[in-house]
Amino acid sequence: MKGVYGFKVCPFCGGSVEYAGIKSGHIFPAAHTGQMYLCNGCGYQGSFILEVGDAEEVTETRVECQHLREAGKLKTPSFRFPDNWAWFWRGYLALLVVMLVFGSWANLYEMFQ
Repeated sequence: MKGVYGFKVCPFCGGSVEYAGIKSGHIFPAAHTGQMYLCNGCGYQGSFILEVGDAEEVTETRVECQHLREAGKLKTPSFRFPDNWAWFWRGYLALLVVMLVFGSWANLYEMFQ
């Protein structure tokens, strides 16, 4: 994608990126934390992208990214919850199920009295 200053390129695969909007902060929702981009090739989401001047440099960037990936020096980031938080989400889900089950039993008990 040709931008104002050149072609916008993914820093992980060298593919083209699209503007995905402005991301708001989690603690302060009104504070915009930056522009977000989405890669069409590897699915990278983030605000860090490369801008190169011409189409020849785009090809060179793709080749260099491919060499770095093959050497194991570059890994495409993917979003997932941290492993050490798995216990929290399992506990939360179990608590939610228990609340739903006992909440419906309490409502049935109140209906018949």
